[in-house]
Amino acid sequence: MGNVPTKAEQNDPSWRNNNPNSNEAKRTRNRRAVSLVSGAFRGNNGSSQSNVGSHRRRTTKEREQDKEERAKQLVVKYNENVDGGFLAPFGVYGFDKLDYDAKIVKTLIKERKLAPFYTPLQDFDESWTKEEIIKIVDGLPLHSSYEENLEEFDDVPVGNINRRNFDDLIDRTLSKKDQRRQRSQIFRARLYKKRILWQEKEDELFLEKKLASRNPANEPDKFLPSDDLKYDLYKHGSECPICFLYLPGPMNYSVCCQQPICTECFVQIRRAEAHFPHEEIDPTTHAPREEEKDPNLLTSEPASCPYCAIPDFSISYIPPTSRRTGFGGIPSGMFTIKLEPEADTPEEMTPRSRSKSLEGASIITSDTIRPDWELKLNKERARLVRRSTNATAIHISNRLVNSAHMTRRESTQDNHSSNSSRHTPEPTADEIENVMMEEAIRLSLEDSPGDKRQKKRSQTMV
Repeated sequence: MGNVPTKAEQNDPSWRNNNPNSNEAKRTRNRRAVSLVSGAFRGNNGSSQSNVGSHRRRTTKEREQDKEERAKQLVVKYNENVDGGFLAPFGVYGFDKLDYDAKIVKTLIKERKLAPFYTPLQDFDESWTKEEIIKIVDGLPLHSSYEENLEEFDDVPVGNINRRNFDDLIDRTLSKKDQRRQRSQIFRARLYKKRILWQEKEDELFLEKKLASRNPANEPDKFLPSDDLKYDLYKHGSECPICFLYLPGPMNYSVCCQQPICTECFVQIRRAEAHFPHEEIDPTTHAPREEEKDPNLLTSEPASCPYCAIPDFSISYIPPTSRRTGFGGIPSGMFTIKLEPEADTPEEMTPRSRSKSLEGASIITSDTIRPDWELKLNKERARLVRRSTNATAIHISNRLVNSAHMTRRESTQDNHSSNSSRHTPEPTADEIENVMMEEAIRLSLEDSPGDKRQKKRSQTMV
């Protein structure tokens, strides 16, 4: 009768397997089973994730906007300087590890608790005269040059980067997962282009100001360093043992072994990625999968010293006594070298005297400039909890479906023993839901506080 199956067709297993409506109903029941059982598990584990999931989940566009704002904080500006250095990195390293909190780092530099980002020299000759040093410093750029076309962004459409919305660049014929992946790639390519444009704009302004300052008829720019400041910066500089670049002093020093480190290298150092504790695995036994491990065991060790490998790497900084320019000091263009003899500067101190002087200084760690490390760790734990819960829910739902199927088979065999040679029909949706509901309620009651208290009282009475 048209599309309506007969009773004989319904009992025929070949009809059930080939009928799309039957297959769709089967998939719907499986999804309902996973949802029901995982819902029971989430209810029991909800308290452990309340701290992570209590806030509203941000949209993709909100997260992209936050990343753009953080990227803008990494642009070097000539008029934002402290003691001859800047508030943003020169660009010795790529963007990958510049995930520190830029606002915190800028505040530390302004408060002179962290050395500023200096413009480095590839080498330095102590025989250079003052005029030679000034000429070399005058030719230094504000930021290192960018690689215009990265290989990873080849063939990635970027569109008009001045337009915030780029939804039209996404291929809608792709799956949802592939669309998200493509959107992420397009956003990163666009952000890289924007970073180049933002910095180029500041570089052009810096160059214009320098050219204008050479004209005697123009008023000097107070943000540009005076010749005395240029000379004072680089005449007593030193080499960073990590990047091997020559930088003005004083530098930051490791608290543990009193080794110098420039700020650009320091901000690269961070905690290890979240991982499970390293264990010796018996090759004869089955290694547990990630979702089988306890998410609460996930850990992240503090950074170790790059010189002596002592854990909890920290640095301290003693600002220069010979100059105080920029934020909290005189304008860079007004600096003049004092003619009277000066006391020992921090870069001339011995390790022992420096260690003693650090007693009253602020201690900065990689966690100081990345205060969200614990939040990221908890998010990773929550992700593993969800993954483990989903895996467990799928496993239990499969058991429930099989259990309902066996119950149906036994009932069918008792009622239709004469037809035992034929395939038994699959369990109905109502039967599966009833079994799932009973199992979900049982699991929920087992982990409920009242049930635990009842068990505890029973054990006490025994």
